[in-house]
Amino acid sequence: MVLSDFFDRFGRQVVSVTGCGGKTSLMWVLAARSRARKTLVTTTTHTQRPDVSSGLFDYFIDEEAARRDFVPPDGICFAGSLKPSGLSVSSLPLPVLEKIIPLFDRVFIEADGSRSKPLKAWASYEPVITESTTVTVGILPLWPLGKPVSDDLVHRLPLFTALSGAKEGDAVLPEHYVPVISGHSGGDTGVPSNGVARSLFSVSRGKKALFFNQIEDERGMENARLITSMLPRGFLEGLCAVIAGSVRLNRAELLFANEFASAAPV
Repeated sequence: MVLSDFFDRFGRQVVSVTGCGGKTSLMWVLAARSRARKTLVTTTTHTQRPDVSSGLFDYFIDEEAARRDFVPPDGICFAGSLKPSGLSVSSLPLPVLEKIIPLFDRVFIEADGSRSKPLKAWASYEPVITESTTVTVGILPLWPLGKPVSDDLVHRLPLFTALSGAKEGDAVLPEHYVPVISGHSGGDTGVPSNGVARSLFSVSRGKKALFFNQIEDERGMENARLITSMLPRGFLEGLCAVIAGSVRLNRAELLFANEFASAAPV
């Protein structure tokens, strides 16, 4: 299926994107799909500021503009506090962000940071999920499988090793992904992790969707199916969906769907 088609099923949405390996790209793909509506792209942490010539957004607002009463036009609004370099933005103050979110038809928020590394575990203060979030998307790539666990591969390496059970220098295995995603070991019962680090969905609101990104061949899809099958049943049933595919190709396969998954804050 077309990846962006999957998100259309949520209707009016405030999507917070967490994890590694494609958060920013996913936001802009989904925003482009919604260009005919009032669409907001922003962050609760930090994100790169695309060049105006990229055409990714139609107008930019900073904190001063966001605090004023304004009626957003149709099109893509990019919002944040511009850093002195002009190359990136940080979050608007959360009360200001929550004030403007209802003005838009669709909102896409980069709610996490990974220092451009494909794996991580989460500290006690992250991710930053707004109260108005209706869908939390957790992204992970699978190409690190078989690679040695190292600081080059992993953001917050000590937290990752504590959470995943992998030691520095070990090859990344499917079983290491299970606690990183769910906070539990594999199997039907799922033993809770040691609580040292947060997992991908430890902080979430609304419906929860797991997205294995950068999957562009059958081997990658097989790994996505395998890890999905290893997730604790109780955790899996709390997700609205698991999809695997590629933001770059705007393509995905639905691996699991649960229309009864709770949309209540977690």
